[in-house]
Amino acid sequence: MENLNEREIEWFISTMKSQFGLSVNPNEIGYEAVELGVDEVEGFYVPTELFEVVPTTLLYESMVFDDEFDNLWVGAVAYYPNSPDWCLQVITKNDEVVLRNVLPISE
Repeated sequence: MENLNEREIEWFISTMKSQFGLSVNPNEIGYEAVELGVDEVEGFYVPTELFEVVPTTLLYESMVFDDEFDNLWVGAVAYYPNSPDWCLQVITKNDEVVLRNVLPISE
């Protein structure tokens, strides 16, 4: 895991283990980073009612994992543009939210 997305992958692996009891090998994870407008993503990725200030865009670091039962797990962390801090963590299983945390912005 010697790459720029190590922190996100470590979060995904540890969360999958602690919250869902699944061991995930880093080599089994698909990864993508993309900046999207709030209107371009599903509502559960940007729960606008949970944000004090709703951004127009967010940068998403997404991880995808298929388990042995053919469940599709997608983990994502989101950043406000121009911020190094995560503002959102989401994990879905077969397109249903199973974990979501809105994180405070550090000052």
